[in-house]
Amino acid sequence: MALRSISIDEMDGFQLDDTNQLYWRGQTVVLEQKLKLELYQIVLATIGAVGALLAGVHPFLVSFGIF
Repeated sequence: MALRSISIDEMDGFQLDDTNQLYWRGQTVVLEQKLKLELYQIVLATIGAVGALLAGVHPFLVSFGIF
């Protein structure tokens, strides 16, 4: 699919309603999509975040002689 510019004539296709929802020729334009993680993805992300935190804190604590 080749990309092309929007012409001046096509700009009339954009509309806003009272709540500033964007429409293109009467159809809602999706500007965001919700992301829902599965339980195992949440667990893996939490383990990764804790690991990253510990990897950053450990050298700091070693510099003070705590570890």
